[in-house]
Amino acid sequence: MPASPNRVTLRDVARAAGCHFSTVSLALRDHPRLPAETRARLRQLAQQLGYVADPLLASLSSYRTARQPVTFRSALAWVTNHPTIHGWKQAELFHQYFLGAEERARALGYKLDVFWLRERGMTPARASQILRSRNVSGLLIAPNPAPGATLELDWPSFSAVALGYTLASPSLHLVSTHQYRSIKLALQQLMARGYQRIGLVMPDLSDARVDRNWLAGYLVTQQFLPPRQRVPQLFPPAWDDRGFAAWVARHKPDAIVTKNAEVLPALRRLGRRVPEDIGVAFLTLPTVDGELSGLDENPREVGAAAADFLAAMIHRNERGVPAMPQRVLIDGTWIDGRTVRPVPVARIATTPP
Repeated sequence: MPASPNRVTLRDVARAAGCHFSTVSLALRDHPRLPAETRARLRQLAQQLGYVADPLLASLSSYRTARQPVTFRSALAWVTNHPTIHGWKQAELFHQYFLGAEERARALGYKLDVFWLRERGMTPARASQILRSRNVSGLLIAPNPAPGATLELDWPSFSAVALGYTLASPSLHLVSTHQYRSIKLALQQLMARGYQRIGLVMPDLSDARVDRNWLAGYLVTQQFLPPRQRVPQLFPPAWDDRGFAAWVARHKPDAIVTKNAEVLPALRRLGRRVPEDIGVAFLTLPTVDGELSGLDENPREVGAAAADFLAAMIHRNERGVPAMPQRVLIDGTWIDGRTVRPVPVARIATTPP
């Protein structure tokens, strides 16, 4: 593709600098193979000469790359900080994140390996050295056991993306389910079924793990309801049958949105029928089999999106802690089940297309 007569090319910059055009390309991508001084000098020269990347050439390069057979490029690491090496698998949601990321990484030509930060004798410096020696170019930071986590690694050596909100420092690019929209969707589905007094029940830690996005969506929705329909949330530090029974008796919810598996047996012990007396919708369905009503958080899509984001960072040679972290949020999907009543036929008939 011939360049415009007035367009400054990589070869023009290379001639002015007295080096090969591939060196200029590496410098403009801030590749660590070149000394920092060389990168800065060539970037400054390119700017002075008026060099601007050609988007058509970049598009052609991406097309050619996509047409090539997928081959192994380098390794990615699934970095976990749980107390045990397989502790992250105890949460099925996290396991599904991994499976989605692993499948997408393989399709992109990367191998995804689990890397456990709490192995005996492991330090941040040793972890970073091991990752570099294994030719790991990108890190997927798995959800941490608790919110507010801090990880110390040689971040300038890696591209990195966090899954979920539990990593407080450093502030990396993040991929997560869109919990704020998810709970609003659940509340809309319940109100469409005629429920009026909808309560929110979950461990306080669960909402803290998602940066209070569930509570935010719940409270915003409540503000637009008549006062008689508003129900205060129940966020116990640990499950308490007596406290739950007192909350139900006092506030008389006709539906509950929850993260707690204990809600269903607790309601049965109270003699409440589900969904005849009270509906129950789960914010995170353990399985999507049509038995429980609630939200599929689409965890495999979250994992796949994280792998896509990380691969794009590697392609652009973006390493270290970003100055402006980005958020990629994946919507959940409502799943009809047996724990809420169906939408009334009259309401379906009058719903506009």
